Amino acid sequence: MTPAAPSLLISAPAPRAGKTMVGCALAFALKVRGMRVGVMKPVAVGCAVREGATAADDAAALLASASSELPIVAVSPYRYRSSAPPLDAARADGAPPPDFAAISDALGGIQRAHDAVIVEDAWRLDAQIGAAHDFADLARGHGLALVLVTPADPDSFATAAALIDFARRRQLEIRGVIVNALASAGCEALNGAARAFAEANAVPLLGVVRYKEPLALAIVERLLEPAPPGAAD
Repeated sequence: MTPAAPSLLISAPAPRAGKTMVGCALAFALKVRGMRVGVMKPVAVGCAVREGATAADDAAALLASASSELPIVAVSPYRYRSSAPPLDAARADGAPPPDFAAISDALGGIQRAHDAVIVEDAWRLDAQIGAAHDFADLARGHGLALVLVTPADPDSFATAAALIDFARRRQLEIRGVIVNALASAGCEALNGAARAFAEANAVPLLGVVRYKEPLALAIVERLLEPAPPGAAD
């Protein structure tokens, strides 16, 4: 059976939860399955500055993983030094805010030219892109299914649960949650905590990633399966 070609939005409760690691692993896995993989990190915050330019490290990693020839300016058109939600980061940098219409047009072009698309958001799913739109609008407008990457600590779980509720209210398809260990402590209880979180929030558990371990093949295979009935409920 030919695997499904997903269009995914990778999100998390907060920055540095492992979104880029998951996105890169998925991009590579789809590429080696013969798919043309498009990637996008339309807004990046907390960027380093090198030789006077704002770096697009996450976007560059996604491009490399997908073996994509897309130009970096198309994949990550808005990059800010400040570590804050996109509009706040733009203000802090004294830079123009993200243009939602331009991002949406660019994403549409990437989708039309590729078999599968992986988009990574900035800050959170509910972070605004411009004054009137957020990443949920981008996902809904382009049919991106949500993959939520969350650390296993109580605060992250609480925020992740709120974002799942937010996604349901916005009628997004929720493909599932990946629980990512950011430290070695507590790894022995990770599977139980992940199952309990998924059951409490009625979302598919795509899998767990132990501290410094790669994304498991089983997670990729679950994402290549057809979406379960009611995934957008």
